Amino acid sequence: MSAARNAPHGIPPEVAEAAMTWWVELHADPVADDLRAACQQWRATRPEHERAWQIIAAAHGRLRASGLPGALARAALAAPRSPARRKAVKTLAVLVFAGGAAWTAHRPGAAPRWLADLRTGTGERRDVVLADGTQITLDTGSAVDVRFDDAERRLRLLAGRIHIVTAADGAGRPFIVDTAQGSARALGTRFTVRQDDGSSHVAVHEGRVALTPRRGGTPLVLAAGEQARFDAHAVDRTQPARDSDDAWRRGMLIATGMRLDDFVAELGRYRAGWLLCDPEAAALRVSGSFPLADTDRALDALANALPVDIVRRTRYWAAVRPRGAPD
Repeated sequence: MSAARNAPHGIPPEVAEAAMTWWVELHADPVADDLRAACQQWRATRPEHERAWQIIAAAHGRLRASGLPGALARAALAAPRSPARRKAVKTLAVLVFAGGAAWTAHRPGAAPRWLADLRTGTGERRDVVLADGTQITLDTGSAVDVRFDDAERRLRLLAGRIHIVTAADGAGRPFIVDTAQGSARALGTRFTVRQDDGSSHVAVHEGRVALTPRRGGTPLVLAAGEQARFDAHAVDRTQPARDSDDAWRRGMLIATGMRLDDFVAELGRYRAGWLLCDPEAAALRVSGSFPLADTDRALDALANALPVDIVRRTRYWAAVRPRGAPD
């Protein structure tokens, strides 16, 4: 996990939010034993999970005196799986892990991803029309800052993925999308930009896009029907763009011979909590179309297509295992 994405305590934002989600769930009344067991299992999965939990435990008493954490927790519990719940959980996480201060992004001066101009929660997609008429679609868990001025139109993609249909600009201002690894400059186009750990990905559907790595790599212009991944130093070899890569905008995940562990990781982006893949099943191949709005239905379809079982402990913990594997 890149330190660029970490909070001041060294805890990645997604881990902080997950830990706070568990904390809120365990403050419900009553709490089922399987929920407590699933939380214990989550804490034991990775060292940063336990660190995040201990940070919450240490801060709980200190912050409780203000009354705000309790009020936010009650708001979260009162509105499960809603934007209000996500907002309350994220606010609690900011209070605990950042002390109310901004979470910092990779670059100096970058805005915190949780306080971005535009953002989506887990499983959410959002269509936005910008001031110049440009249309953007934010995928699940995305965060974008918008910086338009007299000289340029610039987006800063802090997390997730966005699809962009640029509008013509009478003032001739360039349209640029910054990521942690560099920039993508639109040359009259429709394209998608995704921020991953340690790299960025751009696919061009119409027009052209110029990619420039942040640390001086050779720029590359992608034409329509091309895609490429790049890090801060260089752009990888160009590949053909696939129509299936754009299926998320229609609420579908389309897999063609996709490794099961990669499929589970991608589907997990649209599901609250933790979705795991047993290493013994990781190399199985997945093909088909799966709904992103109903990840449980997608998992059931996966179990019908492959020799795997779906093990669910709570609504926030599920695992894909080889069929018949011991529990």
